[in-house]
Amino acid sequence: MQHTIKITMPQTLCHLLIHCVFHKKVSAPTIRDIDQRRLNIFIKDTCENYGCSCIIANGPGDHLHLLTTLSPEISLSTFIKEIKRLSSRFLKECDSIYYHNFYWQSGYAGFSVSRKFKKSVYQYIITQKEHHQKRSTYSELEALLRNAGIDSDHHYWK
Repeated sequence: MQHTIKITMPQTLCHLLIHCVFHKKVSAPTIRDIDQRRLNIFIKDTCENYGCSCIIANGPGDHLHLLTTLSPEISLSTFIKEIKRLSSRFLKECDSIYYHNFYWQSGYAGFSVSRKFKKSVYQYIITQKEHHQKRSTYSELEALLRNAGIDSDHHYWK
């Protein structure tokens, strides 16, 4: 006689680690260093409000990298849309004159990260200023796409 075991899973278990990159609109001002530090803290707090755990947020002033877990309660596109909306508003509240025309571009890049590479992605994000003294944002995105196994044809740049 075969016994069947009933397995129940009353809770959702989800561990998604995501590396996201998004860029300011071309006409928008560059984020100043002092505001970048404040913005990173704001984004970390905002992630927590959405049930996500921000490992690090950082950027060189014209774009932002975010390494975060993603809650099963929110889609990645909705999460990034909210992060961009609220962070744009935050910068305008920091300095309404300087950031009066600050907006993020509508697109973003999102990559899943295995736990094995969490530390190296963290190191990559924390040293963004140094990376961009040697490499353009364009070549950086090409390399990220290549590393993710995505053909880096130029339809992403349109």
